[in-house]
Amino acid sequence: MIQQQDNYYILFKNWSLDPNQWSMLMDGTAVILTLLGFIIAFWLYQVQRKDKATDAQRFFKASLPGLRSSIQYAIADLREFKESLDLDKVVDPVLSVSLNDKFLEKVNLVALNRYYAKNDKSSLKHFNRLLVDSNFFGDYRDYITNQIKYFRTVYLEREETRSSNMLRMKEKIRIVLDKDISRFEEILANIDLLLLENPGK
Repeated sequence: MIQQQDNYYILFKNWSLDPNQWSMLMDGTAVILTLLGFIIAFWLYQVQRKDKATDAQRFFKASLPGLRSSIQYAIADLREFKESLDLDKVVDPVLSVSLNDKFLEKVNLVALNRYYAKNDKSSLKHFNRLLVDSNFFGDYRDYITNQIKYFRTVYLEREETRSSNMLRMKEKIRIVLDKDISRFEEILANIDLLLLENPGK
């Protein structure tokens, strides 16, 4: 006796398939759906990365005017201190408390770098330069405050004697101030370039 093979069909008998054909069809469908799932997941991942990079760039750009303003105040304070040296009326510079790189801790720097590398390549070098410069002004307040405190202490102790050491110390601190002001001005120029809307486009 010959056993008749079962045929399965969907809607119409003309579309009938034997169990092996159904198995191949289901396996093929599963592979196609898996590939489609990977494609959709990859697309969603790319969209999410792009959104994170754009959000990081917006926050970064919104933070730059505050940093710019702090640097301008720091330059003005350092110039005033330098002038006071020339007039022999030493004043303490009041460096802005907001002169720091703390806002960079709130930015996803990897996403931000990705944004500049993909969307604004001409600004990428300015962004990288600002990251290097942030190490300078991050610790700058403590450094310059200690230098000036030391200078004021020595200055007040030797004010009456007016020794040649005092003149050398003044000249040394003027040179340091000139370099610092110049560095801050370079940072300001870099920030101005970053604040421009896609200068390379």
